[in-house]
Amino acid sequence: MTLAARVVLAHQQGPHALTVVDGQSRRELGPDTREYLFVVSATNPSAAERRFKAATLRVTYRTRANFVGAVDLPSSEPMIVPARETIRTSLRFTACNVIPRHCRIDAYTLLLVDEKGERITLDASLDSVLQTDTDGSGRATWGWD
Repeated sequence: MTLAARVVLAHQQGPHALTVVDGQSRRELGPDTREYLFVVSATNPSAAERRFKAATLRVTYRTRANFVGAVDLPSSEPMIVPARETIRTSLRFTACNVIPRHCRIDAYTLLLVDEKGERITLDASLDSVLQTDTDGSGRATWGWD
């Protein structure tokens, strides 16, 4: 029996709507680096701006031996949503030699914390990003054996 946990929140609704609208990944096999870019849309209907400290990208993966792991990648870019506005902003993340080679990525989750300490979790598991974050072509069971 295999158990797997995955946060499945497509977007955060409510007075401060946040949505992941686009994403890209780039992988270099030689130095084992991964670069991620996610575009987030944020709406703030209140009269005060909302500030988010640096975002964190949680990458959940499954190794070839079927172990599940996760790594948190920090972004140095804060996100500020002005009062009564909707913005789109890009958040960038980089990993080098922290995600095991020959594994399958299960999920991407953006973790945001605002200036009041409220935590927001966004599912960033876009198909286009999942499909490009790979070691390349291999056997049909690549990442599962």
